[in-house]
Amino acid sequence: MVLSNHCIRELMEAGKLVIDPIEDKQIQPASIDLKIADEILIVKGSEINFGEEPEYERIKQDVITLPPKTHVLVRTSERIELPNDVGGIMKLRSSLSRVGVILNNAGWVDPGFKGTLTLSVFNSNDIPVKIKAGTRFSQLILLGLSKESDGYSGKYADQKETTGSKAHLD
Repeated sequence: MVLSNHCIRELMEAGKLVIDPIEDKQIQPASIDLKIADEILIVKGSEINFGEEPEYERIKQDVITLPPKTHVLVRTSERIELPNDVGGIMKLRSSLSRVGVILNNAGWVDPGFKGTLTLSVFNSNDIPVKIKAGTRFSQLILLGLSKESDGYSGKYADQKETTGSKAHLD
């Protein structure tokens, strides 16, 4: 079941759900708006050998520039902590989709996840898209589980910066 704004606020007040920092206007009827941080990662090199650690260029900017026809990694400004009985789905805010920014479909957030969220996006335009750091960028939709899980403890746990692929650790 998708959690409503009332359930979200109750979980936050009880300390079971942490979103930090957060403003009340970020809590929507059935989701939480999350803001884009001030850094991106772009893959460097002429090829990617999946399973090997890619090399990234890390760019910190007050205005994030998504280059044309390019895949980049961005992250949320907020650190989240989900309880073990709540998972999440990340979606791009429709305002960004309407200007050709695409959120790649790796948007599941496991129950018990703690950290900032790294998002994989693609600028489908022939021109750059500029987004001021701190802009509401994505939506986190929270789903209640039928039973509490063991919680997430994988390789992306407690990430604090935009994090590239860790497939090489599998």
